[in-house]
Amino acid sequence: MPTLTSLVLRLPQPLPQWVANTRTLIQHPRALTTIGVIFRPNMEADSGAPWWNDRAIRYITEQLRPGDQVFEWGSGASTIWLCDHGAKVISIEHDADWVEKVTSRCPTADIRAIPGSAEDYIGAIGEFADGSFDIVIVDGLYRPECLRRGASKVKPGGLLILDDTDQAQLARVRKTELPQWKKVSFTGFKASKDIRQTTFFRRPGLGA
Repeated sequence: MPTLTSLVLRLPQPLPQWVANTRTLIQHPRALTTIGVIFRPNMEADSGAPWWNDRAIRYITEQLRPGDQVFEWGSGASTIWLCDHGAKVISIEHDADWVEKVTSRCPTADIRAIPGSAEDYIGAIGEFADGSFDIVIVDGLYRPECLRRGASKVKPGGLLILDDTDQAQLARVRKTELPQWKKVSFTGFKASKDIRQTTFFRRPGLGA
């Protein structure tokens, strides 16, 4: 059985992170339901579990259907998890070495390395027609720009996912972008032992 000391040592460190987590819990008390994640063994970012909080993972699990077409900026654990759940994934990544590592774990995904050029990275979705994807995930670089570029590529009734919307810049994006889309945000502990928020935007149409 773990000792109290061992449990404490596995809690979020250092003190400023504790302070930040406490403030977030006051604003989002339901995040406390995800605290169990911080006692799990340390997870690799390519471990096969999305690098999101548990409440967000539960929500996307309910929404995802086998065969869904997914485009994501930022490859890794989410890529592996989506493919394992039957999605067809195209993923954009700026780190070529990371692409090789994730591809070795997830050979069915179409993972594309686009290093260096912000324009090429953001514009990678441009080759696809509007309404091509059931889900577009923004979890890499240049997130506000990628969200704006990706919105038209989501099918009516589909989802656009923006991670870390607790951060100041992305919180503004969450509040101001896509005003006609339905939005739901989930806040909770991540395996990194901090509390983060993921926001799901649902495009109007088809019973959304």
